[in-house]
Amino acid sequence: PRCGLVFIDFSSGGLLHISARGTVIWDGPDVTEFEGAQRLVQFEVDGWQWVDGVLPLRWGSEEQSPFLENT
Repeated sequence: PRCGLVFIDFSSGGLLHISARGTVIWDGPDVTEFEGAQRLVQFEVDGWQWVDGVLPLRWGSEEQSPFLENT
């Protein structure tokens, strides 16, 4: 049930790490509220940590790959 979630701020190189406990909800009214959902994951956050500028690389605006034009 222990989970870790990582979110990256691509423009600043910052990183948010969230420690949580997760529960899979397989069926019931909570699942049917989301059209097309087969299950849900519920997180109970235990703690979080923000680390500023930890990633040395920076990214700009997204750009579609030219290889996707034919797909």
